Amino acid sequence: MDELTLDQVRDDAIWILLIIVAGLVVLRFARAPIRRILQGVFEGQTQPGSTEKLTATEVQKRVDTVETLAMSTIRLVVLILVVILVLGVLNLGPVIAGLGLVLAAVAFAGQDFVRDYLAGLVILLENQFYVGDVIGVGPVSGTVEDFSLRRTKLRDPNGTLHIVSNGEIRIASNQTRGYGGINLDMPIAYDADLDGAMALIGEVGVAMTADPEWKDRVIEAPIAVRVDAFGDVGMTIKVIGKVRAGEQWAASGELRRRLLAAFADAGIGLPHRNVVVERGADSPGSSAVKAPEPVSDAPAG
Repeated sequence: MDELTLDQVRDDAIWILLIIVAGLVVLRFARAPIRRILQGVFEGQTQPGSTEKLTATEVQKRVDTVETLAMSTIRLVVLILVVILVLGVLNLGPVIAGLGLVLAAVAFAGQDFVRDYLAGLVILLENQFYVGDVIGVGPVSGTVEDFSLRRTKLRDPNGTLHIVSNGEIRIASNQTRGYGGINLDMPIAYDADLDGAMALIGEVGVAMTADPEWKDRVIEAPIAVRVDAFGDVGMTIKVIGKVRAGEQWAASGELRRRLLAAFADAGIGLPHRNVVVERGADSPGSSAVKAPEPVSDAPAG
């Protein structure tokens, strides 16, 4: 009896070891084929020079995001299978049934978690956003630093990290998908040459598009489309253009810099306001100087 028991323990131990080793092998070699498959799937959607297809950067973001989620899912599935098989080797059927009931109870109690995971799956399947995209979610916006089926992490320009449950995402505004737009207001003075200013804006936009540093980043050269508003001291010209996704902020800043230099060279004035600050002589810290009283030629007395 003791010998039979020892043989049974030895056999069970061997099977358990084989199950664990098989699980580790799957985890060790699963990443490479998954990455190759994802590269092939997403690269087939890439068309250089087209705004309707994925760029190489977008392909890489999608591959990285889906690969991370796939590996997390595989690890979870392998762990569950290893536990079930080990329990089966040990003839612990009632324990397996009990674990099933516990999992069902947990799933029922954690309906919010289930909703988050389902929402994350929908986000992934619909290609709403990926790691590296700049998105707006409700009152917060920022760069997607991390994404899982349960939650999304956003880093805003101030460096604040926002953690949003996927089930709470109703509207996701992706600012780095396909292409970005230049949309800026260029102010000029009322007495400036309006037609000359609008023509100069177009020339600056064409020159920027021809610049080797920007020609692959600008899709449509910025142009002046209309007089957009009248202000107290000047008017505003609306300038629009189209650039690669994620380049709109850098391109807008560069265009402003070039326009300021071009307007200065052309003598086109920008609106300015003369501000006069008066402080009373009795106010704290006042540096007001009292003007001298006029001198009268009349004799005193």
